[in-house]
Amino acid sequence: MNTSIRRIGFLTLVLFLTVSLRSAEPAASIWAGPILSQPFEKTPFHEIAIPAWVEETLGIGYTLSGQDAAQRARARAAGVSISELGFVDPFYPYYDSKLLLKRSPYVPLDHIGKEIAEYQRLGIRILGVYPPSLQGEVYEKHPDWRRIAENATQIPQMDLALYPHGGMLCLLGPYGDFFIDVLAEILTTFPQVDGFSFDGLHYGGVCYCAHCRENYRADTGRDIPNVNMDDPAFRRYQHWADRRMEALLQRLQSRLKAIKPGVALLTWTTNAGRFGHFRDIPRNMPARMNLLLDAPDQEFWLDESNRGATIVPAFGLAYIWALSNHRVAFSEAYLMSHGNPYGKDSFPAHEIERRMLLAVAHGVFPSIAVGQPPPMQAAIYHCLEEVQKRKPWITHKQPEPWAAMLMSDNTRNFYGRASHLVEDRYLANVFGAFRAALEEHLQCALIADWNLNPKDLAPFKVVILPNAACLDARQTGALREFVRNGGGLVATLDASLANEFGDLQTNFALADVFGADYQEFAASATNAPVPLDANFGRTLPPDYWEKRKNVWDLGRKRGAELDTPPLAALLGDQTVTLKAPAVRVLTNRASARVIATISPKTGSPAGAMPAVILNEFGKGKCAYLAAGVDAAYYLYPYPYQRMMLRALVDAVAAEPPGISVEAPLCVHVVATRQSSGGQRLVIHLYNDVNTSAFHALPNEDVPLREETLPIYGIRVTLRNYNIERLHLEPEGLTLQADSAPGRAIVTIPRLDIHAMLVAELR
Repeated sequence: MNTSIRRIGFLTLVLFLTVSLRSAEPAASIWAGPILSQPFEKTPFHEIAIPAWVEETLGIGYTLSGQDAAQRARARAAGVSISELGFVDPFYPYYDSKLLLKRSPYVPLDHIGKEIAEYQRLGIRILGVYPPSLQGEVYEKHPDWRRIAENATQIPQMDLALYPHGGMLCLLGPYGDFFIDVLAEILTTFPQVDGFSFDGLHYGGVCYCAHCRENYRADTGRDIPNVNMDDPAFRRYQHWADRRMEALLQRLQSRLKAIKPGVALLTWTTNAGRFGHFRDIPRNMPARMNLLLDAPDQEFWLDESNRGATIVPAFGLAYIWALSNHRVAFSEAYLMSHGNPYGKDSFPAHEIERRMLLAVAHGVFPSIAVGQPPPMQAAIYHCLEEVQKRKPWITHKQPEPWAAMLMSDNTRNFYGRASHLVEDRYLANVFGAFRAALEEHLQCALIADWNLNPKDLAPFKVVILPNAACLDARQTGALREFVRNGGGLVATLDASLANEFGDLQTNFALADVFGADYQEFAASATNAPVPLDANFGRTLPPDYWEKRKNVWDLGRKRGAELDTPPLAALLGDQTVTLKAPAVRVLTNRASARVIATISPKTGSPAGAMPAVILNEFGKGKCAYLAAGVDAAYYLYPYPYQRMMLRALVDAVAAEPPGISVEAPLCVHVVATRQSSGGQRLVIHLYNDVNTSAFHALPNEDVPLREETLPIYGIRVTLRNYNIERLHLEPEGLTLQADSAPGRAIVTIPRLDIHAMLVAELR
């Protein structure tokens, strides 16, 4: 008996020590790698560590909360694995909250429990919804929590009888912590919740509430200035507000993951690639905040106001993947025939598949509103099933590195400075460079401001800076060392001419790398009106002459890097028209060569200025373009501009790309590497043909594709890969390559919309 008691006591002691030792072990951190710091940062910034289940989640299907059991079951069968469930709306909570006391007369308190049981029965994860900046009860009880959008102390008033939802609340002050409290209450009460989604998780660009005024004064000793992007003081305020918004997300993630480690923020973002959001200046949230979301979700609009018939939608998809640090990002294709008025009139079923598979091709998981009008409903299920077919080859991936192209949010905001100017001032450069890279099928990945560091740049052979004006000393230092150590750099216009606040400097921070010193913005002759043919003149729009400013003659140096066979065949020895912005630079370095010049159309060749400078720096090379060839290829394009950009990338790259593709310009090529369970190269091929393309008024055109035009005979060359097997997916077709030393050449028999060439590597 005593022996048994001693044994029980010993086992109890062992159990106690085991539990004590385990509890003493540090819990797994919710944070992943460190990210480049920004002004006003109080603690080191880390991206969030993504729960494993998020990496495997392809099926975000919105609108299930409004469907019946049979519709939900059909959506689940098509691949929907997570959907929304409302817990708080702008008027009421839908559960017995201790923090929000009003109760809905329309939604019974047992509604949430029944819905959770239904979702769990179907095996659908629950995405809890709460609109973060709009809640009528909070607006009524806490006037000091209201956002004040103008530089005034008067608190906004709203007639709550007419507008019971109230107005926008300020997330940068006490309401932000109340918001976190409500989410923690939901997760504690309903531990079945897997994630949260918010519409409008941002601070609106500026707030003058008493809390923001007090906090800004405490941190900086200054008052919040008027909204004026040309004012250096306001640009500094924006960085401060960005850090406050990020701090809210850091507290939110820490609180929720302490309750349930696997909970995730799979939510809408307002700064990740939709064209309308690109024009939000001042910005509503920093791009870096996307790294605090387990997976950002983008509103993917292809209507006329979002440049739907241009390169912009593809760029937006590539960009949101970049803002997740090429981990997990979602994009919901909005199925609108037109954006104004919004509607689905005559929306072709085929276009749904086009939009969802375009997202897949550019690294993004497509989300979708499952409930659609009857003519589109069957197509939704078909498209969800098409995405699921591709699952083995589209999760756990990174871009296959060769070229990196920077999209700088600091430049967009602090250099673009105005919503109506940012497209011409900055976005056109990035869109044009991206278009050229895509049409040339370059192995090119978008990167963000924080990726300009030695570790993130190391895998690439060439970096492209389209007019990336706003760079800090650490970023320019990393780029300088990248080139010095053998990397290639292509930069245009005002790259590195401003700091992280958008303050212009007297010279490029990278002048030594460019082999050029900044002088001034260059304007061509005024191009005053000249006599015109009467029949031509009567058709001119009022802005005809304004559009013909900054028109140049561009000439190339014979025998130099721009004297390539494609350019020679297209242009011969003649000069060519370039309509683009330009800067005047000086170059007097022995290592630099001018290989192209520009002259005003109405001037003389004797007044030629450097347009392209090739400079050797350390072990590497830089091509600097004082003429905005990249912007021109988006705003006023000629084919030679694409060929020029390609030739310059090739000229400075440390080594040739490992992947080259011979295909029509309309084929998108995106190369990724999967590393889970072995090494696998996946090359996405997307057919962007629109058989009715550009037949409508261009400013109003929207892609509403009704049919496929197949493409045959695409040739892919793989260099220096140790290939075990090649196959085409999702068809499951084994392909045979024509092999030569160090390379394999494979022909794709047919491309309809989207296919993946998969190389299993030894």
